[in-house]
Amino acid sequence: MPLPATLTHDAMFYGSDDEFAAALAPFAREGLERDEALVAAVTPGNIALLRDALGADATAVTFIDRDEWYRRPATTVAGWQRLLTEALARGHKRMRLIGEVAFGARPHHPTWTRYEAALNDVFAQAPAWIVCPYDTRKLPPALLDDARRTHPATFPWRSPSAGYLTPEQFLRSVPEPMPPVSGPPALSMDVTGGVASARTAVSTLLAAAGWAGLDRGDDLILAMCEIVTNSIRHGHGRRELRVWTHDGTVTCEVTDDGHGMADPLIGYRPPAQDLAGGRGVWIAQQLCDALSIVRRDAATVVRFAVTVREPLRLPTG
Repeated sequence: MPLPATLTHDAMFYGSDDEFAAALAPFAREGLERDEALVAAVTPGNIALLRDALGADATAVTFIDRDEWYRRPATTVAGWQRLLTEALARGHKRMRLIGEVAFGARPHHPTWTRYEAALNDVFAQAPAWIVCPYDTRKLPPALLDDARRTHPATFPWRSPSAGYLTPEQFLRSVPEPMPPVSGPPALSMDVTGGVASARTAVSTLLAAAGWAGLDRGDDLILAMCEIVTNSIRHGHGRRELRVWTHDGTVTCEVTDDGHGMADPLIGYRPPAQDLAGGRGVWIAQQLCDALSIVRRDAATVVRFAVTVREPLRLPTG
C-alpha cells in the first residue's frame, strides 16, 4: 500500500516485551524493504529487543538511547529535523522513526505531551512515519489518554484516535508548567531601556556565585538576552527581569504588558530561513532546561531556567 508523502504520526500502546517486538520489527523491516531510513530512539532494553527481532537487518537501523535523545523538546525537534535532512540527502524518499519519549517525573509530563502535539504541525509536510511507543505497564492512565489526544491514530491497526486535538487546540488547553521559584529574587530590574544592563547584571550575579565562564552560564545569558530583546521589540509598557538562584539552577522571568504569543507553536517550529524575526524564543528553547510563556494579570510572563552547575550531592550513610 502506498504511503502518504506527508507525516504519519501514530501512538502504539504495548504491555509486554513480546508485544513491542511483534509490532515494531515488521514496521522496521517493511521500511527497510522500501529503502526508507530507519531511526529508533527507545530504551536500552527495547533497543536490544529490536536488534534481536531484526537480526542482520538491525545493522541498517540507527539506534539511539532515548534518555540521551529526549532532553528538551526543542533540541529533540531539531535533532529529528537534522536526521530527516541527512536521510533525504542520502537518497531516501521517506523516513520511519520510532520515538519512545522519556517522560520523566510527573511535572515533565505536560512538557512532553505538548511536544507530541507540536510534532503534528512542525513535521506536517515531512515524508516521515513516526510511531511513538507507550508502555502501559509503567505510564499513568492520564498520560496514555493524552497520547490519544496528540496522535491522530494508533498503531498497528491505524485506528483513528477519538479524542485527537489539533496542535493548536492541545497546546492552548495544556499549558507548559512554569519552572518553580521560591523566596525573593536575587535580582530584580527594569530592562525597558535595553538588554546591555541585563547582560551585565546577570553576568555579575553568576560571577558572585562562582559560575563565571561556565558553558551553561553562557547559555543562560544568551537565552536571557533573546527573551529580553523579544520583550523590548514586541511587548508594551514596563519590562522587568527577575532572577532566582537555587542549588545550581538559575531561573529568570521577563514580564511586560504585551499581549503574549499569538501562535502557540512559537518555540517548537524552526523559524523560516528567509525571515529575520521569530528566532528568539526558538534559540532560548534550545538553550534552556525549562521555558514557559503565560498570560498573568494582563501581562505576558516568560520564565525559563538553566542548571548552570549540577549541585553537589554529599554521600549518605
